[in-house]
Amino acid sequence: MQRIIIFFLLSGIMIFSTSAQELALKKGVVMDSLPVNDSIARQIILYLPADFDTGKEWPILFLCDVEGEAGKKMRYLKAAADKNGYIIATTSALKDSLSLTDKLLTISRSFDELKSLLPLDLDRIYTLGYDAGGQLATIVPSMLRGVNGVLSVASSLPNLDLINPKEPFDFVGIMGRGDFQYLYLLESETLLDQRKVPNYMLYHPEGHKWPDLAYLDLGMQVLTLMGMKREAIPRDEGLIQTGYADYQKLILELEQMGQWGLVYHYSEQGESIFKDLTDVDWFREKKKNVRKSKEFKDEKRDWEAVRLKELVLIGDYIFYLEEDVLSFNLNNLGWWNYQMGPIMKYKNSAKREEQLLGERLDGYLNTLVDEYLELSGQEPNPDYDGLILLNMLKTITAPEDYEHYLEVISLTAKYGDFGTSNYYLEALLKKGYTDADKLYTLPHTGLLKISPEYNALIAQYLGEARYAIE
Repeated sequence: MQRIIIFFLLSGIMIFSTSAQELALKKGVVMDSLPVNDSIARQIILYLPADFDTGKEWPILFLCDVEGEAGKKMRYLKAAADKNGYIIATTSALKDSLSLTDKLLTISRSFDELKSLLPLDLDRIYTLGYDAGGQLATIVPSMLRGVNGVLSVASSLPNLDLINPKEPFDFVGIMGRGDFQYLYLLESETLLDQRKVPNYMLYHPEGHKWPDLAYLDLGMQVLTLMGMKREAIPRDEGLIQTGYADYQKLILELEQMGQWGLVYHYSEQGESIFKDLTDVDWFREKKKNVRKSKEFKDEKRDWEAVRLKELVLIGDYIFYLEEDVLSFNLNNLGWWNYQMGPIMKYKNSAKREEQLLGERLDGYLNTLVDEYLELSGQEPNPDYDGLILLNMLKTITAPEDYEHYLEVISLTAKYGDFGTSNYYLEALLKKGYTDADKLYTLPHTGLLKISPEYNALIAQYLGEARYAIE
């Protein structure tokens, strides 16, 4: 599909006249699909900045979304895209169930379509992703030629064997200090350096979540500045000074919050990014002053103390979970229940570094169990004993997630263990669960749901049972 002519209407709608058809696009609005007959283009979700015009070439961030939330994420990114002059695009055809090869093929076809429709800057083609999508986004530059960088959000690196050091790209990571992947991303800075991948990590004070828009804005700015440093983008004094001021603003805000480690991190990073672009004395002086401060030294000492604890506890989680699943060791549930005590103690600590440690341990343990559940569920002949134990464990690590109580009730009823089924039914009802219809339609509960004990518990907590209680 070849673009022949483009012109603007006062309404903000653009008509792309192609050899096959006319394509009407709007700027400043997330378009959930392109209004064309072509099946690939129709699956593309697109955002053109509010000041988009065809008098220049534009950088693009391609969102690698495998969770089915692309439109929501793109709407969140709109303001940062407008400020930094980025097109954002993705495709609804990108599914988590696809193989890696099919995902890459889908992304490649989408890029081809976008290049045929839009005036893209081919030296500024970037991928963006959150969590698992961030890992996919990081793989793309090594697999598809012409992708220049990655903005990865709340994601650790993928298998490093998938990153080709002969295909260099710029990497910007955004990660919360309370994210369970935080330690790994810290270590990844060295690994990326070894593979000669230019990288900057933007850490924020929160946990595993989409960060405040300021960090996404800064991430796009850093990609732009990295492009200038590798001379893929002409030097732009206005963009340099805007980025400089935004770094200063962030540092001063973090200083007001008492986030001394992050103040030092961004002062050091600002010095590195703006070196050779402008004067960096402000960052150098700020870094020197912070390093001498008692507050920074205290925070660093606390951080070093919790880091050792974290590594030991994570090692215990990995070892004991594998052992317990393989041996169906229900007797160890008490040990797991005990582990939640220290985690909650850390989360409620008066010390910030211990609070963050508690958040990371909580997130790590739940993610580890979820991964085991996902792997077990994919087996052609599932290990039901393992599934029962893992769902029991989730009622400990995520006690407000009702689905795991329901799974335990269903799976134990499958094997006639009605005592355990009723135990978890009562635990669920005590949590405030009220969906009686669901309790009477769970798989494998044909005999359980007509038993007097089951109905007595439902009547006790919900006021009425479906079957008579003798």
